Amino acid sequence: MPIALGCEPRSHRIDHAVTTRDESNPTAGEFEPFRIDVEPERESVRVAPVGELDIATVEKLRAEVERLREAGFTDLVLDLRGVRFLDSTGLRLVLELDAAAREASQELTIIRGSAVVQRIFDVTQVSERLKFVDR
Repeated sequence: MPIALGCEPRSHRIDHAVTTRDESNPTAGEFEPFRIDVEPERESVRVAPVGELDIATVEKLRAEVERLREAGFTDLVLDLRGVRFLDSTGLRLVLELDAAAREASQELTIIRGSAVVQRIFDVTQVSERLKFVDR
């Protein structure tokens, strides 16, 4: 669903068939579909994947970010608070998004995820080269 600048709705969700464990009760076996929440604001846009960002879902996030860049958004805020798990393909995508933003003189800001998600950035020693914020 394309977003026209200055038009309602102000945000939208993209649901996908990939499922992820509900961390509120990880032993209950409850699953919810992976989704991407998008909230545009003038030239920036907040992109919030919810669920597991891994080999099964990374291309969905990449496609959504590309669509938003093509729509004219220059500053991307990647909100990792809803990500329950991040594998190496998710890490690679974040690094690729950062590199693409730098190359285009754009900005990628990352809202820190849970301790489990942040650990992959720390263990791989890439935290210092990315722009993380707490919100």
